[in-house]
Amino acid sequence: MKKVKILVVEDEVITAHAIISMVEKMGYECVGTAIRATKALDMAKALKPDLALLDITLKGEETGIWLAGELKKELNIPYIFLTSLGDKKTIEEATAMMPYGYLLKPLEAQNLYAAIETALARFSHENSAQDSSNSEQENQALAIKDALFVKDEYQYVKIILSDIDYIKSDGNYIEIYSMGSKKVLKETLKNMETKLPTGDFFQAHRSYLINVHKIDSITGNSVRVGATEVPIVKQKRDELLKLLPG
Repeated sequence: MKKVKILVVEDEVITAHAIISMVEKMGYECVGTAIRATKALDMAKALKPDLALLDITLKGEETGIWLAGELKKELNIPYIFLTSLGDKKTIEEATAMMPYGYLLKPLEAQNLYAAIETALARFSHENSAQDSSNSEQENQALAIKDALFVKDEYQYVKIILSDIDYIKSDGNYIEIYSMGSKKVLKETLKNMETKLPTGDFFQAHRSYLINVHKIDSITGNSVRVGATEVPIVKQKRDELLKLLPG
Protein backbone atom coordinates (compact mmCIF):
# COMPACT_ATOMS: atom_id res chain seq x y z
CA MET A 1 0.00 0.00 0.00
CA LYS A 2 1.30 3.47 -0.84
CA LYS A 3 2.59 5.64 1.98
CA VAL A 4 0.70 8.73 3.06
CA LYS A 5 2.33 11.75 1.37
CA ILE A 6 2.97 14.81 3.52
CA LEU A 7 4.05 18.32 2.55
CA VAL A 8 6.00 20.23 5.23
CA VAL A 9 5.78 24.05 5.12
CA GLU A 10 8.20 25.55 7.66
CA ASP A 11 10.54 28.54 7.38
CA GLU A 12 13.04 27.41 10.03
CA VAL A 13 15.41 24.93 8.39
CA ILE A 14 16.38 23.11 11.58
CA THR A 15 12.74 22.77 12.63
CA ALA A 16 11.76 21.59 9.15
CA HIS A 17 14.42 18.86 9.24
CA ALA A 18 13.22 17.75 12.67
CA ILE A 19 9.62 17.52 11.44
CA ILE A 20 10.64 15.59 8.33
CA SER A 21 12.61 13.16 10.49
CA MET A 22 9.59 12.61 12.77
CA VAL A 23 7.24 12.13 9.82
CA GLU A 24 9.46 9.59 8.08
CA LYS A 25 10.10 7.60 11.27
CA MET A 26 6.32 7.30 11.63
CA GLY A 27 6.15 5.62 8.22
CA TYR A 28 4.83 8.55 6.20
CA GLU A 29 6.51 10.02 3.12
CA CYS A 30 7.63 13.66 3.06
CA VAL A 31 7.16 14.65 -0.57
CA GLY A 32 8.54 18.17 -0.20
CA THR A 33 9.23 21.16 1.99
CA ALA A 34 8.88 24.92 1.46
CA ILE A 35 9.58 28.11 3.39
CA ARG A 36 7.13 30.34 1.48
CA ALA A 37 3.37 29.94 1.14
CA THR A 38 3.30 30.66 -2.60
CA LYS A 39 6.02 28.09 -3.29
CA ALA A 40 4.22 25.57 -1.09
CA LEU A 41 1.01 26.07 -3.07
CA ASP A 42 2.83 25.36 -6.34
CA MET A 43 4.36 22.24 -4.81
CA ALA A 44 0.98 21.06 -3.54
CA LYS A 45 -0.50 21.42 -7.01
CA ALA A 46 2.33 19.41 -8.52
CA LEU A 47 2.85 16.75 -5.84
CA LYS A 48 -0.75 16.23 -4.63
CA PRO A 49 0.10 15.43 -0.98
CA ASP A 50 -2.43 13.68 1.26
CA LEU A 51 -1.82 16.16 4.09
CA ALA A 52 0.05 19.43 4.71
CA LEU A 53 1.79 20.51 7.91
CA LEU A 54 1.76 24.30 7.97
CA ASP A 55 3.72 26.80 10.00
CA ILE A 56 1.67 29.98 10.36
CA THR A 57 4.52 32.52 10.14
CA LEU A 58 6.41 32.04 6.87
CA LYS A 59 8.91 33.88 4.70
CA GLY A 60 7.32 36.31 2.26
CA GLU A 61 4.03 38.19 2.37
CA GLU A 62 1.60 35.28 2.63
CA THR A 63 1.08 33.31 5.83
CA GLY A 64 0.27 29.70 6.55
CA ILE A 65 -3.30 30.77 7.20
CA TRP A 66 -3.53 32.19 3.68
CA LEU A 67 -2.04 28.96 2.33
CA ALA A 68 -4.58 26.88 4.24
CA GLY A 69 -7.39 28.75 2.52
CA GLU A 70 -5.87 28.10 -0.90
CA LEU A 71 -5.31 24.40 -0.19
CA LYS A 72 -8.91 24.05 0.90
CA LYS A 73 -10.36 26.05 -1.99
CA GLU A 74 -8.24 24.81 -4.87
CA LEU A 75 -7.07 21.31 -3.91
CA ASN A 76 -9.17 20.02 -1.01
CA ILE A 77 -6.04 18.98 0.92
CA PRO A 78 -6.33 18.69 4.71
CA TYR A 79 -3.84 20.63 6.85
CA ILE A 80 -2.56 20.87 10.40
CA PHE A 81 -1.11 24.08 11.81
CA LEU A 82 2.24 23.76 13.59
CA THR A 83 3.18 27.00 15.32
CA SER A 84 4.79 28.63 18.33
CA LEU A 85 1.95 31.19 18.37
CA GLY A 86 -0.71 30.51 20.97
CA ASP A 87 -2.25 33.95 21.39
CA LYS A 88 -6.00 34.45 21.16
CA LYS A 89 -5.90 36.42 17.88
CA THR A 90 -3.80 33.83 16.04
CA ILE A 91 -5.88 30.93 17.32
CA GLU A 92 -9.10 32.63 16.24
CA GLU A 93 -7.72 33.32 12.76
CA ALA A 94 -6.44 29.78 12.45
CA THR A 95 -9.59 28.04 13.71
CA ALA A 96 -11.66 30.11 11.28
CA MET A 97 -9.91 28.09 8.54
CA MET A 98 -11.25 24.86 10.08
CA PRO A 99 -7.89 23.08 10.31
CA TYR A 100 -7.60 19.36 11.01
CA GLY A 101 -5.28 20.10 13.91
CA TYR A 102 -3.38 22.87 15.75
CA LEU A 103 -0.15 21.95 17.52
CA LEU A 104 2.15 24.23 19.47
CA LYS A 105 5.91 24.00 19.12
CA PRO A 106 8.15 22.48 20.29
CA LEU A 107 6.52 19.37 18.86
CA GLU A 108 6.40 15.98 20.50
CA ALA A 109 6.40 13.00 18.17
CA GLN A 110 3.47 11.24 19.83
CA ASN A 111 1.30 14.37 19.62
CA LEU A 112 2.19 14.89 15.96
CA TYR A 113 1.42 11.25 15.14
CA ALA A 114 -1.96 11.44 16.90
CA ALA A 115 -2.80 14.67 15.07
CA ILE A 116 -1.89 13.22 11.66
CA GLU A 117 -3.85 10.00 12.15
CA THR A 118 -6.89 11.91 13.45
CA ALA A 119 -6.74 14.35 10.54
CA LEU A 120 -6.53 11.57 7.94
CA ALA A 121 -9.42 9.66 9.48
CA ARG A 122 -11.58 12.77 9.74
CA PHE A 123 -10.81 13.88 6.19
CA SER A 124 -11.57 10.43 4.76
CA HIS A 125 -14.78 10.23 6.76
CA GLU A 126 -15.95 13.65 5.58
CA ASN A 127 -15.18 12.92 1.94
CA SER A 128 -16.73 9.47 2.10
CA ALA A 129 -19.91 10.96 3.54
CA GLN A 130 -19.98 13.62 0.83
CA ASP A 131 -19.34 11.15 -1.99
CA SER A 132 -21.95 8.74 -0.69
CA SER A 133 -24.77 11.25 -0.36
CA ASN A 134 -26.32 9.73 -3.47
CA SER A 135 -24.85 6.23 -3.13
CA GLU A 136 -24.28 3.38 -0.74
CA GLN A 137 -20.53 3.91 -0.36
CA GLU A 138 -20.83 5.27 3.17
CA ASN A 139 -20.70 1.72 4.53
CA GLN A 140 -17.47 0.86 2.73
CA ALA A 141 -14.09 0.59 4.42
CA LEU A 142 -11.61 3.47 4.15
CA ALA A 143 -7.99 2.48 3.52
CA ILE A 144 -5.43 4.70 5.23
CA LYS A 145 -1.78 3.76 5.47
CA ASP A 146 -1.58 0.37 7.24
CA ALA A 147 -5.21 0.13 8.34
CA LEU A 148 -8.86 0.02 7.34
CA PHE A 149 -11.42 2.28 8.95
CA VAL A 150 -14.72 0.43 9.09
CA LYS A 151 -17.96 2.22 9.93
CA ASP A 152 -19.56 0.96 13.14
CA GLU A 153 -22.80 2.85 13.84
CA TYR A 154 -21.72 6.52 14.21
CA GLN A 155 -17.96 6.09 14.19
CA TYR A 156 -15.14 4.51 12.23
CA VAL A 157 -13.28 1.62 13.87
CA LYS A 158 -9.63 1.11 12.95
CA ILE A 159 -8.55 -2.39 11.89
CA ILE A 160 -4.82 -2.94 11.41
CA LEU A 161 -4.27 -4.79 8.12
CA SER A 162 -1.72 -7.18 9.60
CA ASP A 163 -4.29 -8.24 12.24
CA ILE A 164 -6.82 -9.42 9.65
CA ASP A 165 -7.07 -13.22 9.36
CA TYR A 166 -9.36 -13.38 6.34
CA ILE A 167 -12.26 -11.65 4.59
CA LYS A 168 -15.32 -13.58 3.50
CA SER A 169 -17.81 -12.53 0.83
CA ASP A 170 -21.55 -12.91 1.26
CA GLY A 171 -23.08 -11.43 -1.88
CA ASN A 172 -22.77 -7.65 -1.71
CA TYR A 173 -21.55 -7.84 1.88
CA ILE A 174 -18.22 -8.88 3.31
CA GLU A 175 -17.18 -10.12 6.74
CA ILE A 176 -13.78 -9.06 8.06
CA TYR A 177 -12.34 -11.47 10.65
CA SER A 178 -9.63 -9.95 12.83
CA MET A 179 -8.34 -10.62 16.35
CA GLY A 180 -11.31 -12.83 17.19
CA SER A 181 -13.93 -10.32 16.06
CA LYS A 182 -16.07 -9.90 12.94
CA LYS A 183 -17.08 -6.71 11.14
CA VAL A 184 -19.76 -6.76 8.44
CA LEU A 185 -20.07 -4.05 5.80
CA LYS A 186 -21.67 -3.53 2.43
CA GLU A 187 -18.87 -3.90 -0.08
CA THR A 188 -17.81 -6.42 -2.70
CA LEU A 189 -14.78 -8.64 -2.24
CA LYS A 190 -13.40 -7.38 -5.55
CA ASN A 191 -13.52 -3.77 -4.41
CA MET A 192 -11.99 -4.62 -1.04
CA GLU A 193 -9.08 -6.38 -2.75
CA THR A 194 -8.05 -3.09 -4.41
CA LYS A 195 -7.62 -1.51 -0.96
CA LEU A 196 -5.26 -4.18 0.35
CA PRO A 197 -1.47 -4.34 -0.10
CA THR A 198 -0.37 -6.55 -2.98
CA GLY A 199 1.35 -9.71 -1.79
CA ASP A 200 -0.15 -9.74 1.70
CA PHE A 201 -3.63 -10.93 0.79
CA PHE A 202 -4.59 -13.70 -1.62
CA GLN A 203 -7.93 -14.73 -3.09
CA ALA A 204 -7.88 -18.46 -2.48
CA HIS A 205 -11.57 -18.83 -3.39
CA ARG A 206 -14.16 -16.58 -5.00
CA SER A 207 -15.57 -15.95 -1.54
CA TYR A 208 -12.35 -15.59 0.47
CA LEU A 209 -9.38 -13.24 0.76
CA ILE A 210 -6.80 -14.60 3.18
CA ASN A 211 -3.86 -12.94 4.91
CA VAL A 212 -0.89 -15.00 3.67
CA HIS A 213 0.96 -14.26 6.92
CA LYS A 214 -1.80 -15.95 8.93
CA ILE A 215 -1.78 -19.26 7.04
CA ASP A 216 -1.25 -22.26 9.35
CA SER A 217 -1.26 -25.04 6.75
CA ILE A 218 -1.96 -25.85 3.11
CA THR A 219 -3.32 -29.19 1.92
CA GLY A 220 -4.34 -30.45 -1.50
CA ASN A 221 -7.65 -28.62 -1.60
CA SER A 222 -7.77 -26.26 1.38
CA VAL A 223 -5.90 -23.60 3.34
CA ARG A 224 -6.20 -23.36 7.11
CA VAL A 225 -6.27 -19.90 8.66
CA GLY A 226 -6.76 -20.32 12.37
CA ALA A 227 -9.81 -22.55 12.84
CA THR A 228 -11.15 -21.84 9.34
CA GLU A 229 -10.68 -24.13 6.35
CA VAL A 230 -10.75 -22.20 3.07
CA PRO A 231 -11.22 -24.25 -0.13
CA ILE A 232 -8.61 -23.84 -2.84
CA VAL A 233 -8.11 -25.37 -6.29
CA LYS A 234 -4.74 -26.63 -7.57
CA GLN A 235 -4.05 -23.61 -9.81
CA LYS A 236 -4.71 -21.19 -6.96
CA ARG A 237 -2.70 -23.35 -4.57
CA ASP A 238 0.31 -23.20 -6.89
CA GLU A 239 -0.01 -19.39 -7.13
CA LEU A 240 -0.20 -19.13 -3.36
CA LEU A 241 2.88 -21.28 -2.79
CA LYS A 242 4.90 -18.89 -4.95
CA LEU A 243 3.99 -16.03 -2.63
CA LEU A 244 5.15 -17.80 0.50
CA PRO A 245 8.78 -17.63 1.68
CA GLY A 246 10.85 -20.57 0.53
